[in-house]
Amino acid sequence: AFCAGGDVKSVYMAGMGMGLNGKGNGNGNGGNQADIVAKKNSQHGYGARGVSTADFFREEYQVNYKIAMQTSTSSVPQVSVWDGIVMGGGAGLSVHGKYRIATEHTTFAMPETQIGLFPDVGATYFLPRLSGGVGTYIALTGARLKADDLMYTGLATHYIPSKNIEDMIAEIVKKSMEEELQSDCAAGALMSYHEELPRDESYIARNREEIDEVFYEKDTVEDIISILETKKDKSKFAMRTLDTLMRMSPTSLKVTLEGLNRGRQYRDVGECLKMEFRMSQAFMRDGSDFYEGIRAALVDKDRNPIWSPSKIEDVTDAAVTSYFESLGEDDLFLEDVTQTRSSKM
Repeated sequence: AFCAGGDVKSVYMAGMGMGLNGKGNGNGNGGNQADIVAKKNSQHGYGARGVSTADFFREEYQVNYKIAMQTSTSSVPQVSVWDGIVMGGGAGLSVHGKYRIATEHTTFAMPETQIGLFPDVGATYFLPRLSGGVGTYIALTGARLKADDLMYTGLATHYIPSKNIEDMIAEIVKKSMEEELQSDCAAGALMSYHEELPRDESYIARNREEIDEVFYEKDTVEDIISILETKKDKSKFAMRTLDTLMRMSPTSLKVTLEGLNRGRQYRDVGECLKMEFRMSQAFMRDGSDFYEGIRAALVDKDRNPIWSPSKIEDVTDAAVTSYFESLGEDDLFLEDVTQTRSSKM
């Protein structure tokens, strides 16, 4: 996941064997094209330390894990204000915190299947735990969620109009200086500025029955597509959703669904992040749809990715399974932050 186009483009260039100036291989080597390709094939996509396409995700996921474990390691709550666009890496820095504030300006999305990747930063943990088929719908379609959708799904904990955010922050600061460190200094301030929204009028709420019918407890993308095909002539939701899915990377769709189904069974976010690191590395390998997705979206900007395979039915089960294979000693290691805190107390 990436916070901005610069992050994703730099990883793309590293994986393609280029530096930020478009020359060299992103790991400090220049050389002819054959050397670049050989080095890329031997390093990128296997979790090796010192390789930028591995280090980026390793460091990001370690931060995500520490944020997610804050309730176990700190009495100070994280308050994240979503007063604008929240996607990818930005979601990972905030969604695992205790409080997530939506405003009238909020747009939240995990749009990775559109660029040949998958919703990560712990999304395989928090999305499958949303009710019904909502999490799968958000992950596969990259749906843009506004404040009412975020309150309906529970991804946001509070709605506060943007004009009141500065006063809310000042109130939290004031309370933090008045109350004991072991108390939650944010809870009262947030509730005093929180406003109710008509959640049942949100897009997801209005289409919830169909979302569950199409996405809930589905084992294959083919099952999802089949249901949408049967409904598209009578349902605007089905027609729009089918059109959206057919523009996404078939490999990304299948790998994402498998990751969600596996993540639903895992006991905590750490296990999901370890799985996601394996997935991220498989997407960094030569020929991955990630490189084509970024080329089409951010490099050539033709918005016309040529996915390989181009058809969902051509993405084999064996190919999907390969995205979850162990990286051996280069698998993601997550420090036991609860033990770290205990040792310092």
